[in-house]
Amino acid sequence: MSAAKRQSARAAVIFALALVVLGALVGLLTVALSVAVDGGASLFAERPQLVWLLPVAGLCSYGAYRAIGLDFSWSTARVMKAVRDGRPVPPLLAPAIIAGTALTVLCGGSVGKEAAALQMGAAASGLLSRSAPERFRAMLAPAAMGAALGAMLDAPLAGVVFSFEALRRRPDSLAALVAPAVTSFASWGVSQAMGVRFLPDSLSVPDPWGAFFSGNSLAVGQTAGALLLFVAVGAAAGLAALAFCRALEKLRGGLARLGAPVFALAVGGVATALVVGYADLFHYEDVRSYCGMGLLQIEAALAGEALPWWAFIVKAALTLLTLAGGFKGGEIMPVLAVGACLGAAVFSAASLLLPASILGVVGASRSLGALVGMVAFFSACTNCPLTSLVFAGELFGFASLPATIVAMVPAYLVAHRVSLYPTSLERMRGRCHFDPVMAGHDAS
Repeated sequence: MSAAKRQSARAAVIFALALVVLGALVGLLTVALSVAVDGGASLFAERPQLVWLLPVAGLCSYGAYRAIGLDFSWSTARVMKAVRDGRPVPPLLAPAIIAGTALTVLCGGSVGKEAAALQMGAAASGLLSRSAPERFRAMLAPAAMGAALGAMLDAPLAGVVFSFEALRRRPDSLAALVAPAVTSFASWGVSQAMGVRFLPDSLSVPDPWGAFFSGNSLAVGQTAGALLLFVAVGAAAGLAALAFCRALEKLRGGLARLGAPVFALAVGGVATALVVGYADLFHYEDVRSYCGMGLLQIEAALAGEALPWWAFIVKAALTLLTLAGGFKGGEIMPVLAVGACLGAAVFSAASLLLPASILGVVGASRSLGALVGMVAFFSACTNCPLTSLVFAGELFGFASLPATIVAMVPAYLVAHRVSLYPTSLERMRGRCHFDPVMAGHDAS
């Protein structure tokens, strides 16, 4: 074997070891993030009055970022842009986003931990960048981001797909294709071994085919009714995603005009506290349950429990206030919660308005509506339909794909020009899209 081949083989072995170590590190950080955020959520459930301290939590996060020399404007969108452009992400962002997300959830902010895990993964990759061969270094950050998302969502394959789709990049070599797979499954294995779950094992997820069919066949009219219902959920998800992303753009832009991020944090925190406080005053105590990550709404909707028709509106409004205010945390879990509530609401309305002869057993399945709405809304908000399909297949079984595809097509057609992440919008369109990084709190 020539010296060049020996050197290349050695570099490949070092890179493979770096990927395994990075995946394990991301898995451990995922566990740390989950423990911290779940602990904050438990404390808020016991003491909902903590919502009045949400502005203080935001200011504490801001102070922590400044104390360790981090720009407070580091968001998931900014991290993804940096990774796509090959720019470094500071390693200190990993502990900072864990602490910031936990503080936000502790005081009732409507954020999740999945998108925060993306930031954490990209930051962790910087710790191993020097140990990897130079030609492989650019692959570490996308692989770490996919690993973090896959571990948090219980969907390692979805994490692999997301690492390519969200950054709009194509694998240019076998190593680029293998890297996110190795890190994602290593991270997922660590998180599973340590008990991190997206949904509890006791939750019985809906079986789309079981709802679709009674006996061996379904009447033509009922088939058409079911398909129209899925299309309706998709169209509603697309319109809701369009409104959600545009509203976030306007709110962020308006609060950015206040100047320093501390003013936006104060306004967003006070507004959220007032919404929850006035809801309690008028005996709508259930509104406080829509604070936090949204896992309660996801579990209830997938279990087929009856939720108020306005559940998706309240969850979306609280999420908009929290994200626009600049509080640290992720967007993905609240987005999944909004979609689940929206899908369940559409199915519930259809079961009241349309005859059973048209809908069949599908119309009565709120859990199926929640599944389809959750995936369609997630796809529309992130502009990542392939990731959404793989996520649905891994979590709910690949029998769910026909129903989710029917819903995702209209959702994508309605909302394909907006996204929470500017990197997931095709640059080849040549149009100027909203960039939440520039409209956010870069004034810090």
